[in-house]
This record gives sequence, C-alpha cells and structure tokens, in this order.
Amino acid sequence: MTATLRWNRLNIAADGDAEFKAAVDENLPRLLELPFPELEVDCVACKNLTEPSFKAIGPGLADAAGKKKLTVRIPKDMANFFQGSGLASLVNVAVIEHMTSAVRPGEEAAETPDLDELAAEEEEQELEAAQNETHPPSDINSTKIQTRAATGALIDSEDGHRYVVGDEIVIGREPPSEPVFAIPTISKRHFRIYRQGPGFFIEDMRSTNGTYLNGNPLTQPQPLAEGDDVVVAITLKHPEGAKRFKFTLKG
Repeated sequence: MTATLRWNRLNIAADGDAEFKAAVDENLPRLLELPFPELEVDCVACKNLTEPSFKAIGPGLADAAGKKKLTVRIPKDMANFFQGSGLASLVNVAVIEHMTSAVRPGEEAAETPDLDELAAEEEEQELEAAQNETHPPSDINSTKIQTRAATGALIDSEDGHRYVVGDEIVIGREPPSEPVFAIPTISKRHFRIYRQGPGFFIEDMRSTNGTYLNGNPLTQPQPLAEGDDVVVAITLKHPEGAKRFKFTLKG
C-alpha cells in the first residue's frame, strides 16, 4: 500500500516521482480534511524522488496555509528541494530527521506502527480499556445533560435502523459488542454510550481509528444531546467515516 493513514499521520511509501505524485494527489486532500488541528506527513519510506516530487507536494502544503499545523518528514534526497523554497514561511512546516508515531489528540506520542487497518489484534490494549473504563470528569460542561429519559437510541444514518441504548450500549467489530459491524477499521470494542445521572454519555474505548462527536475527536467521555452526530473511524479508506449515527432521546 503506497499510502496509509492513522489518526493525524499520512505515511507515503512511494518509489519514484510518478508513484509519489499519484499518492499525494489522492491522499493529501483527504488528510487536510480530517478534524485535527495538527497533521503529519511522513515521506521517509519513499525512494528515488527528484524535483518533480517536491513540485507535487509543495502546492498541497501551501494550500494548508492558515488552516492546519503541518509537520513533514522527508528523506534526505528531498531535503535540497525544501531548502530555500520559502515553504516554511507559508505554512507551519518542520523538516525533521525523526518523528514518533501518530497520536490521538491529547496523548503523548509513542512508538507504534502506522496502520490504516489492524493486521493483528491489540488484545492487551483492548483488555486494559475494558478494565479501565472512565467516567465524565467532574468539571465537564453539564449544559448538554438532559432530563432523564426512559431510553436513548442511535439511528444508523445509512439504513435508519434504531439501536436502543437503555443503560449502556457498546459498538464494535466483534462480540461481546452489540451491535456488531464487521468493518476492519472499526475496533472490536470501539465506543460505548451509557446512562449516568440524568443523561447519556459517549466514550471512545481507545479505538484505533477514533470516534467523532459533532466533528470533534473524542478524547474523554462527553454528554450527549438530541440530534448529536456520531462518526466512527475516519480513515483514507472511509474518509466520511466507517459508520455514522444520530443520537436521540426518543428511544
């Protein structure tokens, strides 16, 4: 695979200018559309690049001016083309020799593989997530918390199916999650919605490709309100999300 995306990092592993340009043309616009203020492009795995490759990626980086903070990692044979280009004055670009792996917003970087889809199950991480489910922080904005309703529900934007929440519902790729969506970019236990106090909350369960509430990535439990949008796993393969839902208190 020439290009992969995990969270806020686009990795390009192209051989030659033509392959590199094709990867940039297809994937860079998708990266810039993702709801992260800081994005990363890693080209270190590329080889046999010349000036046409710089001309292919340069305009895309310039287009991000004023919109995103962009970090770029390039191979040595591309460094000369970046030097003196003036690109750094247009966008916040850093050409660096080492970059840690892509991270979820609010977390520190760690050395992990960059994958668009899980080739191997992360059993230990998912077990830890299940054992350490969190609760809303005490200082969370409570203005969205609704008066207790008998039930809440998720409405599938694709087919209109209604999944009743009750006290809790866990969405994922495999049982014991229920409902189950057999989509590779969805984690086994991806996110949950649960009742606490007078309202309902949503929590991402350390999924690989993230959960988004009203366009923002979930980094901690958040209260839900009528009509909230929930999007699961925004990736290059699923730029609009692998699944989309509407939350309603009309269970």
